[in-house]
Amino acid sequence: MESALKALTAISVAIGMLAASLVQAATPTQFHVDSDPRIVDLGLAPQGEVRTVTLSLAAKNLAEMEAYAASTADPASPNYRRFLTPAQIGARFGQDATSIAQVVNFLKAQGLTVSKVYQNNLLITARGTNAQLAAVFGSPIHTFQGAGATYEAPLGGAGVPVQLTGLVRGVHGLSSRPVVHSNAIRLPQAGFASTDAQLAPSRVPTPGTAAAAIAAPGELTPYDMAKLYNITPLYKAGITGAGKTIGIATLAGYKQSDAYTYWNTLGLAVDPHRITDVPVDGGPSPGREAGSPDAFETTLDVQQAGGVAPGANMRVYIGASTEAGFIDTLAQPIDENVVDTLSFSWGGAEAFSGADIFDALHLVFLQAAMQGIPVIVASGDSGAYEINNPRNIFRYPSCTTVLSVSYPAADPLVLAAGGITLPFTLQLPGGTISVPQERAWGGDYARDYALKNGGQAFYYQNLFPQGSGGGVSFQQPRPAYQAGLAGIANTAAGQTLLCKASVINEPGTNYLPLGTIPANVAGRNLPDVSLNADPSSGYLAYIGGWYANGGGTSFVAPQLNGIFTLIAAGRQSRLGFLQPQLYAAFKTMGYGAGSPFRPVTAGTNLFYAGKPAYNPATGLGSLDVANLAHTFGVQF
Repeated sequence: MESALKALTAISVAIGMLAASLVQAATPTQFHVDSDPRIVDLGLAPQGEVRTVTLSLAAKNLAEMEAYAASTADPASPNYRRFLTPAQIGARFGQDATSIAQVVNFLKAQGLTVSKVYQNNLLITARGTNAQLAAVFGSPIHTFQGAGATYEAPLGGAGVPVQLTGLVRGVHGLSSRPVVHSNAIRLPQAGFASTDAQLAPSRVPTPGTAAAAIAAPGELTPYDMAKLYNITPLYKAGITGAGKTIGIATLAGYKQSDAYTYWNTLGLAVDPHRITDVPVDGGPSPGREAGSPDAFETTLDVQQAGGVAPGANMRVYIGASTEAGFIDTLAQPIDENVVDTLSFSWGGAEAFSGADIFDALHLVFLQAAMQGIPVIVASGDSGAYEINNPRNIFRYPSCTTVLSVSYPAADPLVLAAGGITLPFTLQLPGGTISVPQERAWGGDYARDYALKNGGQAFYYQNLFPQGSGGGVSFQQPRPAYQAGLAGIANTAAGQTLLCKASVINEPGTNYLPLGTIPANVAGRNLPDVSLNADPSSGYLAYIGGWYANGGGTSFVAPQLNGIFTLIAAGRQSRLGFLQPQLYAAFKTMGYGAGSPFRPVTAGTNLFYAGKPAYNPATGLGSLDVANLAHTFGVQF
């Protein structure tokens, strides 16, 4: 029985994001925990330690940037698909040379080394010792320990120096506390007691296993993706992604050899030198190098995107899990302007991020849209309850559930990748779990079995919340492309996070209020589209060996990256800002003949239900990629 229960248990491969112990309020609705006695101040951080910080600058005309980005996706606009270069964006919307020099000279005068001025003239990175950073930004940097990790952060209110007021909007990287987590899940294979069992040799794939039937649940490959989502016609037309470059942004190392073993074992024709790794700000944080648990995230991103588009080149940008690393790892590929698509499979509850991060990354995503580079982000794996993600401290039932979404998937400029479950039947000791039809991904279908065989505590500890990230943002505005669309929701009432006093080490047994998401906010809805993400109906991956039952929206984001790379190759041009184009196609075609969209009409993501309309569980539904390619003008 224990092995059967373990076969249901989602084993996180990410190092948990530290709980929001000192969350800074960005708005009155920001969740805010003033103190957490579990966090121990160990005193001054090593004063000579060198760190990287990123300064985000104010855009000269944000409204004009927004308008230009939208116009590149509007067929009626003279700017339709007139993409700009980073230098053009910097000259038009970034700070001028005099202002850039003012910032650079100030930093250098304080002893910092300016390592990069981005072409967009909106970001500057610099390096300095902890002592120098404390002197420049106004707070000593201490070492803290808690929640099983050690990190450095300002002791007090660090901020923008008065000499840079009006030019610099935010300073990022003074804290090394992780701000986002991986959205990858790996289940143990049914019948194995191990939580991380390798495939039996007899089930290891062999080259060219493009069988007529779909592989067994949990053992899907790009061959099965081609059949499930009608990609095969593109391959038959010779469209493999050749001539395009896939961008992967990630916060953990990996081994290129694992990716090549995966593709070669499957018999995919790939260039043996297709991958270029690009360390960002020195590469991943300690503990997230190749061989670490988080390496699974980067490995699957590369294998999936590169497997769907085997002819494309790849650039993998690997940064640190700090706030500066988070921003720079997304900004650098956009500013280099080499990749044609970009995906990112990390995220965290938007309630735990601040306006300074939102502002800095929104400018990066605007730049991507103006350059024609789609950005695709995993919507999360905690169903409708990202705040209650098991990697946080606010788990149910110690805390109440709160309808909430993941960031950066919530930004209206990125394509939010959601998840569905494919039909499967699993015979286990103690009963059968069956999903008779495609449905929104939510672990509720296994609830009865889990309660019968493991009890309520087991269900909440291991299976709740698990599902496709989706819902309504209270921080990001509703985009024009979602206006007037049936199924679009506002934030719900009654979304107050209440936690047992013990969760934040307060005395007593009462539940204490820690924050409220306001009701009826007309925010951005996510996801936008969905593919199979449930590990129970999931995928093979190779990481030092073959493993089954990989899942999470971490798989969907790179798969969509590969799909849109194929379409860009078929068009022989970049696709640009995707969402306005996709939603316009949906408003015209719905789910009718020739539509690229397939409705998902069953199941929930633990709150929102799959329906034959837009819904915050599956978005517009799943895809028919051949029809999608035709929608973008690809002829074959």
